[in-house]
Amino acid sequence: MKTASEEIVHTYNHIYGLSLTDILKGKSIPIFESGNHGTVVHDFTYIDDIVKSCLGALDTAEKSTGSCGKKKGAGQFRIFNLWNTSPVPVLDLVIILEKLLKVKVKRHVMKSPRNGDVPFTHVNISLVQRELSLGINHRWICKGS
Repeated sequence: MKTASEEIVHTYNHIYGLSLTDILKGKSIPIFESGNHGTVVHDFTYIDDIVKSCLGALDTAEKSTGSCGKKKGAGQFRIFNLWNTSPVPVLDLVIILEKLLKVKVKRHVMKSPRNGDVPFTHVNISLVQRELSLGINHRWICKGS
């Protein structure tokens, strides 16, 4: 999962040319709009929720199907959506970064490229809530952070 996450960040940086160091250096960053000048909104994730969910998945996994290198049956396979379930406009995220980094972000608003992200994400986490009984943390998205 770590490698996949790093690849996603690398790909995002490659497509959009955005990094935190650019913000700190005062470079303008692209702020993408969806079609018809719409706001791009995403369901972001707090890292502690990812860690909590991974540990919860391990704690609730079924017993191993083998021992001493001998497999007796198929292992359990579960896929969970891990998000905070509160979509946030990307511009709000920029405002939060400005407050936390104590810097004014130079914005370059542009239309989202065709190979870019979807304009809106909102994830159903009912399976993770039912099977792992975990609370989702929204601390990071508070405007007063």
